[in-house]
Amino acid sequence: MAGENLDNHVDVKNILVEMGTYFQVQDDCLDCFGDPEIIGKIGTDIEDFKRSWLVVKGMEICNEEQKKLLHENYGKPDPANEAQGKALYNDLNLQGVFADYESKTYEKLITSIEDHPSKAVLKSFLAKIYQRQK
Repeated sequence: MAGENLDNHVDVKNILVEMGTYFQVQDDCLDCFGDPEIIGKIGTDIEDFKRSWLVVKGMEICNEEQKKLLHENYGKPDPANEAQGKALYNDLNLQGVFADYESKTYEKLITSIEDHPSKAVLKSFLAKIYQRQK
């Protein structure tokens, strides 16, 4: 599709944007919960005050006390603050929230791809990122 006007291929564009969003959300989760030995890096989103999917989702579902705890610990370079942030993420079951998002997103993408003439290529892209570990 090199050189093609994506406005003429809105369905492909929408599928690829959804895949890209999924990839970024997945990356946020791997940075926080992934094994540094496997992913090859140590996630610092909490310390670095990144506006990741996890913090946004956490803010959506936490209560006032948990919001206060998040505000007190987010964006601070101290390992104790990071531990508090990760503990809150665990209390909020954000890994489970992500697993649900991942499952629903995968099903939505598969449904969108099934009727597309380029389904083999699109499925190949999705297979490379679905449930990746690094």
